[in-house]
Amino acid sequence: MEFFYSMIDKMKKNNIDYRHPFLLSKAIRINGLRRRRKVWAFLPPSYFSDSKKRYPVIYFNDGQNIFEGWKAAFGVSWEVHNTMKKLSHHEGYGESILIGIEHGKKNRKSEFLPFNTSGAFSSEGNIYTDFIANELKTFVDKKLRTLIGREHTSIIGSSLGGINAFYTGFKHQDVFSKVGVFSPSVWAAPHIFPLIKKVGKHYPTKFYLAVGTQEGKSTLNNTVKLNSALLDSGFDKHEIKLSIIEGARHEELTWQKEFVNYYRWFSDN
Repeated sequence: MEFFYSMIDKMKKNNIDYRHPFLLSKAIRINGLRRRRKVWAFLPPSYFSDSKKRYPVIYFNDGQNIFEGWKAAFGVSWEVHNTMKKLSHHEGYGESILIGIEHGKKNRKSEFLPFNTSGAFSSEGNIYTDFIANELKTFVDKKLRTLIGREHTSIIGSSLGGINAFYTGFKHQDVFSKVGVFSPSVWAAPHIFPLIKKVGKHYPTKFYLAVGTQEGKSTLNNTVKLNSALLDSGFDKHEIKLSIIEGARHEELTWQKEFVNYYRWFSDN
């Protein structure tokens, strides 16, 4: 409670409107990489009217692109905070805390990919993945009123961020129960398939796989192949949702629209 009120007072003092996405950390350290990263958060409206309520958390890769469009790389964002508010208000879906993780810019690819070109595990990719599951989650759980259990914790990403979200959720099945994988760049991590077969299912985990028909044959086929690989490795049909979006391209607007469906699925399951 003390942190809750001190956080609000600090925001007001610095003219930060907590009804909008805000910087939860200007430079959280990624131990092992000697790098720091911005982390944005959006708190549900009821967070401030009910000081005892706790919330599920959704973590997003490429945090620059998930909230406000004017901050996004190409001028279009996912608008995830507005989607959540609309679905909560108009359709009665529950609210969540939304966490956006700034990508590493020039280090984005090396941090997001779990393997190097020879198929060996990437040091950078695994340090980053472990940072999300362990260090960042611990930080967020201490700072905000979260529901800390795996059943309330999700991760989502698109493109290279999508393959990272998949790998993070798959590697840390003990931490994440729902994984959103939009247009994953499987071409950059083909060794994910033998890993899925080797490791298999350890916890009940739900995977939402989405891809557009205009993203290229490789991206479409690989996403379908991910679905098959998960089924073959022990995950049940009800744990996997494959969404093939007719006419959709590899772009933020596709992921903005698909997040609406993901959030409904996330809430219903």
